[in-house]
Amino acid sequence: MRLIIFGGTPGSGKTSIIKHVIEELKKDFSMHYIKFDVLATDDDILIKERLHISTEKKLAGDLCPDHYSVLEFPKLIEKYNNKDLLIAETAGLCLRCSPYVDKGLGIIVMNITAGKPSSYGPILTEADVVAISKGDLISQAEREIFRVKLFEVNPSADIIETNGLTGEGALDLVEIIKNTPQTEGKLTLKKSMPSAICGYCYGNKVINAESVYSRYKKGSELKSLLPNKNCGACGYKSCNEFIRAVLDGLVEKEKCIYLEK
Repeated sequence: MRLIIFGGTPGSGKTSIIKHVIEELKKDFSMHYIKFDVLATDDDILIKERLHISTEKKLAGDLCPDHYSVLEFPKLIEKYNNKDLLIAETAGLCLRCSPYVDKGLGIIVMNITAGKPSSYGPILTEADVVAISKGDLISQAEREIFRVKLFEVNPSADIIETNGLTGEGALDLVEIIKNTPQTEGKLTLKKSMPSAICGYCYGNKVINAESVYSRYKKGSELKSLLPNKNCGACGYKSCNEFIRAVLDGLVEKEKCIYLEK
C-alpha cells in the first residue's frame, strides 16, 4: 500500500484536484479516501457517489486535525491493507503542524494568492510535491516569481501547476503517485509537531495566568497516569481529549481501562 497525504489551507482547492487524481488512478488501482476535518464535511460522500470508491470521514472535534490524522494513519493502514492506495486529505488549519510521514507521499495544494511561501511552515517545507492552484488569477510574471520563492523554502519539491476545474496537472500528480514507494514498516513524521502543552491545550477558557497553570498542572498529573496509547477505549479520540473531558467533569478518570485496572 502507498499512503498519499494531501495537505493545504482551507479553500486551496485540495478536494477539487483530488477528484481528478482519483478519476485517473482508479483505472489501475484500488483505493480508499479519507477526509480529515474539524466539525463537518460531505466531501467523502460526494467522492463516493461520483467516483465509486470507498470513502470515510474523520472529524477531529477539539483536536488539531493534523495531530488526529497522524494518530489514525496506522489504524487505517492496517484496516485497508488490501488496497493499493490510501489517499488522505487533511483540513490543514495550522501552518506549523505537518501530517507528512517519511514513508508516504506528502502533497500540499497551495493557493497562489494565499500568502508568501516564506510564511508557511512544515506543511510546505516538508512536502514532496507542491501543487499550485488558482494560478489563472495572476499574471505569468507573478507565477514565475512565486515559483522562485517556493524553491527558496523547499528546493527539493516537485512543483506542479494545477487547476481544480479543468484538471490541469492531475496527470502529473498521478505519475508521481504511481512511482511512490510502498508504505511499509514503522511510520515516522517528517517534522515534529509543536511541543508546547499548556492549560489552554487542556481546554482552559479563562484568560488568567493562575487558571491556566492550575489547569495545566491537573492535566499533567493525569497525563502521567495514562498510557498515552490513544486506544479510544474510553470513547475519546486521544488521551489528551480524554483528559479535557475529565477536567470538565464530563467523565470520571476511571473510564480509562488502564486506570480502572
